[in-house]
Amino acid sequence: MDWSDVAETVGKIAPAAGGALYGPLGAAVGGVIADKLGVEQSPQAVSQAINADPEAAVKLREIEATAQATQAQERTKRLQSVNETMRAELDAKSPLKSAWRGVTGWTFALSCAGIMSSIVWAMFQPGANTAELLSNALVMFGIMAAVLGIDIQRAGRERLASMGQQSISFMDAVKTRVAGK
Repeated sequence: MDWSDVAETVGKIAPAAGGALYGPLGAAVGGVIADKLGVEQSPQAVSQAINADPEAAVKLREIEATAQATQAQERTKRLQSVNETMRAELDAKSPLKSAWRGVTGWTFALSCAGIMSSIVWAMFQPGANTAELLSNALVMFGIMAAVLGIDIQRAGRERLASMGQQSISFMDAVKTRVAGK
């Protein structure tokens, strides 16, 4: 007999525990169940205890309730940690956090001016391939503009979140308009 053979019987009383018996940790879960029932750590002993002892159902439900409470506590701890990290990032006054946005913007503006000047100069040189020059410049402009745009959007969302407001994306606005709300 295998732990998965007992899983269906346990699952009728405690669905999460029964499902866990099918998984890779089935033997560990089975051991916890056996200990709680006060029997040998084997599928046969657990099966017999469930069928013979009416209190076994209560004990199985206790195991499941305890496991669910533990999971909820761990989830809460994880979310608290994430929230603390986000608050610390928003409260940080480091120039490294916010100054790079301005640096990216100025770099973009100066690069545009420099590249456009270079393209104009190169266009008047003998044998210049203007189409290739423009193509390469557009790729670089596109990449830099995308980085700057994504960062501006993120900064706006951060500001709204710090004020307790929810940011609404373009698609959220479309969904609201289509739904007629």
